[in-house]
Amino acid sequence: MNTITQWQAKVFAYIHDPGEKAWILFRGRGHEAGTVARLKERLEKALNLSRQDLEILENVVRKGDWWASAADRPSLPKGRGGRVDFTKNPQLIHPLSGEKIQLQALEVDLPPDDVALDSLAHYEKLIVEENGQVDWKKTFLCLWRFGPCAPTKALGALWKQSPADTRSPDHSIWEHVSLTSAFAGVLAAGGTEGPALLLMSFGPVQGFIAQARSVSDLWAGSHLLSRLAWVAMEDVCDRYGPDAVLFPNLHGVPQVDLWLHRVLGDGTWPEPDPSGGKARNPEWMVGETDANPLFVAALPNRFVALVPANEAEKLAQDIQDKVRAWVREKASDSLQELLRVADIEDERHAKAQLARQFQNFPEIHWAVVPWRLAGDDDLADEPLQETLRVLGADGSYLDHALDGVLRHALALDGVTFYRPNPGVAYPGLFEVLERLHAAAKGARVTSGDEEEGYRCSLCGEREWLAHQRGDASQRSGIFSPPGQRQDSLWSKVSSKSRALAKEGEHLCGWCALKRTWPRLFVREVKTALKKDQQIDRFVLSTHAMAVATSLWRWVERQPQGAVLRPEATQALKSLTDFLTRSVKKAEEVRPVLLPAKLHGKLRDKGWPREAMDALKKIPAFLDAMESEEDRQRAVKAFKDCFGVMPETYYALVLMDGDHMGKWLSATGHRPTLGQRFHSEALADVEPLTSLKAYLAALRPASPAWHQAISSALNAFAIHLSRTVVEDFFMGKLIYAGGDDLMAMVSVHDLPALMFALRCAFSGQLPKGEDNPSFWTKLGVDNTTLKLHSGYGLMNGFRGRELYRLMGETATASLGAVIAHHQAPLPRVLGELRAAERRAKNEGGRDAFCITVCKRSGGTEHLVGQWNLKGTWREGDMGLLVDLRNLLAHDVSRRAAYELSEVFRDVPPEEKALAAVMDYQFRRKARLEGAHAADLAQNLATRAVSRSPKTTSKSAEWAPANRWLRDMVLTAEFLAREGRVGEKLQ
Repeated sequence: MNTITQWQAKVFAYIHDPGEKAWILFRGRGHEAGTVARLKERLEKALNLSRQDLEILENVVRKGDWWASAADRPSLPKGRGGRVDFTKNPQLIHPLSGEKIQLQALEVDLPPDDVALDSLAHYEKLIVEENGQVDWKKTFLCLWRFGPCAPTKALGALWKQSPADTRSPDHSIWEHVSLTSAFAGVLAAGGTEGPALLLMSFGPVQGFIAQARSVSDLWAGSHLLSRLAWVAMEDVCDRYGPDAVLFPNLHGVPQVDLWLHRVLGDGTWPEPDPSGGKARNPEWMVGETDANPLFVAALPNRFVALVPANEAEKLAQDIQDKVRAWVREKASDSLQELLRVADIEDERHAKAQLARQFQNFPEIHWAVVPWRLAGDDDLADEPLQETLRVLGADGSYLDHALDGVLRHALALDGVTFYRPNPGVAYPGLFEVLERLHAAAKGARVTSGDEEEGYRCSLCGEREWLAHQRGDASQRSGIFSPPGQRQDSLWSKVSSKSRALAKEGEHLCGWCALKRTWPRLFVREVKTALKKDQQIDRFVLSTHAMAVATSLWRWVERQPQGAVLRPEATQALKSLTDFLTRSVKKAEEVRPVLLPAKLHGKLRDKGWPREAMDALKKIPAFLDAMESEEDRQRAVKAFKDCFGVMPETYYALVLMDGDHMGKWLSATGHRPTLGQRFHSEALADVEPLTSLKAYLAALRPASPAWHQAISSALNAFAIHLSRTVVEDFFMGKLIYAGGDDLMAMVSVHDLPALMFALRCAFSGQLPKGEDNPSFWTKLGVDNTTLKLHSGYGLMNGFRGRELYRLMGETATASLGAVIAHHQAPLPRVLGELRAAERRAKNEGGRDAFCITVCKRSGGTEHLVGQWNLKGTWREGDMGLLVDLRNLLAHDVSRRAAYELSEVFRDVPPEEKALAAVMDYQFRRKARLEGAHAADLAQNLATRAVSRSPKTTSKSAEWAPANRWLRDMVLTAEFLAREGRVGEKLQ
């Protein structure tokens, strides 16, 4: 194809099916007669190709379409499956769970001619011409990025989810045309060798992130790896297009949009508003704080791409060189920042240290599998089967029934299937790719370099950076022991910037890059967006998060209006005056960052700036108290002002998706092929007895499967997680990278935040709950997000958006730790990771663990199970929330202590346990008639019926009794004074 470029092929492949296909099918002209015909006519004129070259182009697009369809769609027999009119009977099928979502009929409000005209106008705006010529690369990038954006308000949020095939509505038209364009581009550029799959990964991951001394370090480690992964993917996108990256799904990822903005030029954004209103720039372009989506670590540390086989190995090597060069450049920038702060010019030794320490960083592993193992035109996959056997796998990579239909029985009882092409071999090719990649990771390469001096105080693995090497015999430079490093680079840095180094800290190149990454990335964003103003990255202290609970309760008690009551104003002034007198150098105390939800409430109150500044300074003043006597006086003054003691505990939450490896390899839960069909299509083929095994076969891995997983994780990480953590609750998102998330939250919001995150991950509420009732029980006034059937409908920055999430069959486990704000963060993080492991191991996954680390000593663990398929009280978190509220409002907390002792001697039987709890609740009731018999019964039923992985923590306790003890003690801690708001009526 000498005269046809891959970008031309990609453009024609992307428009071969119009976005409105499902909306106009069987309602007049065929889907190729309107938008497609008009666009092809215009673009073919711009091509100015001979008839022969046009036929070659059409063949490439046709082959890409066939292969993409074979890879993604379940095959239907010829002439079967019916004619499904999406507008009369619109159904969406969740691709990961198989759940059917019935929508309201669409035909009345959407005449087909109007839809086609709106769509055509939408597409034509995306054709980029420069100097009277079509710029094929920019046109394709515009089509890929903006095609899925609804052209009119009437088409709304459903436009992005428009199905590619109305008979199998479990993947969108955009996923299909994107895969078609990926195949077409590679077929146009790949010569005779055709396409190949490339898998690359970058590490280390968990160890690199975990080595942290602050929440800023945690964010930096996660975000740096995500940014590094984009450096690699950017090379693929620039050469072959973002559609070539099959996993992760790059559409709408802010870092990718930033690249597109640079490639396409300033005139590309803002996107037109489909409602006809004023166009708005995207949030990543205007955000001036770390709430900007660019600060989300949205990309994983690995990717799978469809590339030309004859270029794949060189591409992988080029990416490896580019990534390591980029890291060395950033490490050098990190060193220059440290030297600037320390006012040191001598950099020779530190540069040599960086060169050695970053020689093989990051670890990069890759594998390539040519698609030709499955044939060229028709399926001929004997080489693929043999390769699988050599690698220790079964040669058959499809479900037996599916394999039989595709390979051996094209005609069954008069029912004929289409002849398969190599597109159906994706599951086998992907399995080979994974096995080769695993083998590559198993071959460890060590540099052999020695680290001579004292080790980094954060990771303990490499020498700390020094501007002068020193002498071992003189115990100077990198050989100087702690206490004798007054002239070191790090001592000078810590005296100038506590954000870069605490006193005594001496970091290696890796840890220094993490520590300086927030500054480096802020500068990168400012440069890329050409911003003059500062982009603020806020770090919320653990003490501020703890005290925020007390401040929130006080603010809630104040009457509505912009004027504080005189007595409240005077009390606040008296407190700040006292704290100012009690702190040395009070003029140097700066206001702290408060949680976004509290800050927003203060802003909405419209109080005087002096009052808001006073509230922001209080946590800083408390931190600045030097003696215990001063602290006690400050606490008393705080209580005199706010009516409660200042809260001293905060919480950290760690979330991790369960069995993500099985999800990606499609070896865990999967829908059957029958579940993938629209109810009308299924009704047409289900009576055929010869297809029963075929319909019962499990769905294989496919590009659409991987795209669905990735887009769901992106939606959760980029769009939902910060809203849930920071807008709904008093929290601060530390990082969100798809299936893993870490956040800091006030103690009073901990159970509700954990519950909300778990439901948002799957897009599912507990059985019997609707959105209003669920959010009300969590204490949230939520009109922003609705969760249902694996989807999230969100009123966001750009209006209503429908996000496909992981679905009801995907689960996640959460660990949480409640700790005193003065507890060392590394120890708290250790407890947090242990809690997350305990949730997966003791809870059996789809579980949570809350660890309470008390300042006075002692640690409590509560392990519970989510059970979202049950009702609110059939899951353990619902029981915990209700029990906490009972102890906070209706029953003395003393009942929890007495029950924790009584449980030891009660028979582990449901009736006995319920009776004991009901008796104590009635006995300790604060008000006449405060009964909790139902809750006691629910707790007892759950305790006896649950199936923990471990039987008991000690031989003297029955498992049910021990679990109830953990439950009541955790609920009592959460119910203590000042941690729970007014009782809901």
